Amino acid sequence: TTIANHTIDSCYVQDTTWEEGVLFRFRSMSSKNLLTTVGELIDAIVELYLKTVIAPFLHFHEIFYSSLNRALRQLLDDHKHHIPDWFTANLITYVRTVVVVPTLVLLSWNHAVLPALLVLAVDFGDFLDGVVARYWVDVKKERAETAAASDKDKKNDPALRTPSPTNSDDESFEVVTTGSP
Repeated sequence: TTIANHTIDSCYVQDTTWEEGVLFRFRSMSSKNLLTTVGELIDAIVELYLKTVIAPFLHFHEIFYSSLNRALRQLLDDHKHHIPDWFTANLITYVRTVVVVPTLVLLSWNHAVLPALLVLAVDFGDFLDGVVARYWVDVKKERAETAAASDKDKKNDPALRTPSPTNSDDESFEVVTTGSP
């Protein structure tokens, strides 16, 4: 096949084969245009892959993780009084980070099963730290509301008020506001 009297990138090409025309076109393109074209091609391939291969599994992924989220949250709520304050999302993240080192060491010693289990545990930890973070946000909000209600009750009930110090040598003091500037 030949390309006769066609303009490619502002250059007049006569009687060249199709392959020569394509090569000429790529040679005459700037590297930015070539990179843009390659980037657009990769983007189209990734979009096709995501829509045809990945998208059908996202529904099952969502069902699994939402069920797991509800189960773990219920577990945390059921054992609220037994969960120590130091069990935070940051602790889980630190542990996940530390587990990377033994995983790499085991992989370098040609172990496969234990590092695979550690990677799965780290992935689960990634999910768990989000659940724990949301749990502690809710617990702190609940504690703040309880404290605010308790403070309101103390202000309204004279029997619950903290007495003023009677000894001037006492290191504690009470702040009194009068309402005027």
